[in-house]
Amino acid sequence: MAASTTQSLHPRSRPCSVAPVWTATWRSLVVALFLSISFSAINSQTVFAGACPFCQAINLTFAEQLDSKDVAIVARLLKLPKPVSDPDADLPKAAMEISKVLKGSEYVKEGMQFNVVVVGTYPIGQEFLVMGVDPPGISWTTPMKASERVFKYLETIQSLPKSGADRLVFFQGYFEDKESVLAFDAYDEFAKAPYEDLIALKDRMQKDKLVQWIKDPELSHNRRRLYLTMLGVCGGADEAKVLESFIESGDRRQQAGLDALLASYLTLKGADGLPLIVDTFLKNKETEYVDVLAAVSALRFHGTEVDIVPKEDIVAAVRHVLDRPRMADMVIPDLARWKDWSVMERLVKMFKETDDETNWLRVPVITYLRECPKPEAQAYIEELAKIDPDAVTRADFFSQSLDGFGDEDDSDDDLIEDQQADETENSSEGETQEQLPEKVSATQTSAKHTVRRVPTEPVDTSEIAQTSAANSFDSSSVATIAPSTAANPSPDALPTGPVAQSIATQPPAPVATVQVTRKLTLSIIFVPMAVSGLLFVVLWSVVSGWFERLIF
Repeated sequence: MAASTTQSLHPRSRPCSVAPVWTATWRSLVVALFLSISFSAINSQTVFAGACPFCQAINLTFAEQLDSKDVAIVARLLKLPKPVSDPDADLPKAAMEISKVLKGSEYVKEGMQFNVVVVGTYPIGQEFLVMGVDPPGISWTTPMKASERVFKYLETIQSLPKSGADRLVFFQGYFEDKESVLAFDAYDEFAKAPYEDLIALKDRMQKDKLVQWIKDPELSHNRRRLYLTMLGVCGGADEAKVLESFIESGDRRQQAGLDALLASYLTLKGADGLPLIVDTFLKNKETEYVDVLAAVSALRFHGTEVDIVPKEDIVAAVRHVLDRPRMADMVIPDLARWKDWSVMERLVKMFKETDDETNWLRVPVITYLRECPKPEAQAYIEELAKIDPDAVTRADFFSQSLDGFGDEDDSDDDLIEDQQADETENSSEGETQEQLPEKVSATQTSAKHTVRRVPTEPVDTSEIAQTSAANSFDSSSVATIAPSTAANPSPDALPTGPVAQSIATQPPAPVATVQVTRKLTLSIIFVPMAVSGLLFVVLWSVVSGWFERLIF
């Protein structure tokens, strides 16, 4: 069977060959879109609603790959191609024969033969997993060496329910499987599943194994987060003691995935678990920034996603962060979200007392006041505008540019997510093409991130030492903004992230504010979009040959 080739969507493979003009055209489009998104939506925040709250999927699952392909087969190697010395020649193709059809029996049959590029040298008779698209002239992905267990796994998952606990119970059996490709796929299925499905699986979870895996110091951080989340669902008093020992240990290894650890501990202990978290992480002035952030993330989960700890207890716990002005910006949006107006006078006082190192607090204070329904809130805004009119202007700009920091979906902290990205990056080092699927695109795996200031409190770099390297590839990087004085603010001084999320309800902005907002909107959104469109036209014309014909 003759086989055409296109760029494969299969994350474990490389394309056999590519139509150069169309591929370059699409690349040009991607570049243009990336530039447009980067400049016009830098302050936007996307949330994958409903997924496991502390898990981050690494790869496309096998089920997602099968859904995106027309054909999936088991193919046996018949003949290896002869090597070629001409670097400009097409890659030689090996002869393969279909030994089993996993999907697409209406397009291919057992015994059919085709040619495809094979990476590496294998013995004749070796079996591979191969997928294809666009029948009848099927474009094949690069074959992936796999075992009979993988082929059986792929057959089975096609008959599973599309969602729910009955689907997850199958993948649970492959946690920590000896075949790493199956273990990683099982993790990704759980990481993408709604939290409600985990709750429905409660009575069928393997509690003893979860505890055993969590205690393993070599366990990757992303899997530890998942197992901690699951243990919070199915555990009891004994498991709560295990988690409590981790919290009290002060050992970084035992506290890996701290946000999930604290959230699961509260799930098991309820309000009785709050004192330990408050005393250890929120009241303790020696607690590092990332640990406070993890504690706030756990409390935020319980304040917005589940109803285990009374809301008033969570709010009272979060208020302790206001005692550390350099960290207060991380909780002001939560206090507004939970309609805690008891701290209004306190926040106004903090606004007035800010210095060069804490002046980023001013914008979240203004947005908090805009959300507050009390009549004195507007009076405070007018008073504070006389002290720092630029802070009010910036707050007005963000209130019209962002989705509103009162939105209960905005519950993820960027630095916690950044650590997850680092841990994911570290946990996958040394994986080969045959062992692991290729990483999902940056916009798919880390779209929760927002822009945030540099913490001025000392931060333990042992957890985030490789942030710069991990951030180099996608939007999960945390853009840092240095504080500046209110008297001479610069664009880099604009507070962002959870701090700057706007209020959905607010009085009309002054005329001067509207003019500033329009100018900023024009410079941030429309100009980059126009430039991106021009870039795309130029790039497309170059790769299509039109530009060359015009010049020469």
